[in-house]
Amino acid sequence: MWRRKDKPDHDDPRGTAVASGTGALGVGVQVYVRESDPPAGDDWVGEPTGVIVAPGERSLRSVSLPSDRLTTWVVAFVEPRYRRDGRGPAETATVPASRLVAAEPVAD
Repeated sequence: MWRRKDKPDHDDPRGTAVASGTGALGVGVQVYVRESDPPAGDDWVGEPTGVIVAPGERSLRSVSLPSDRLTTWVVAFVEPRYRRDGRGPAETATVPASRLVAAEPVAD
């Protein structure tokens, strides 16, 4: 089992909560998709959760480097999700790494 961290450790410069100690992104990592601030029409409603199932378009890039706006991952959602503008439902989506947050593992 896994969960999102309930309380962020600090804020980033844009004012968005960031939890420290989140792991690196890669295939098999459980994540949630952050909404942009301010919300945009192509955001996913409700910060959906899912699992990274494949690298996105830049699959030849080393995943150990810091993420940039061009790095993407294919995320399989826990349940089909809609975009804020009404598109969907989608079971998988290619999501920029900058919008993904690795979930914290839950102790047994």
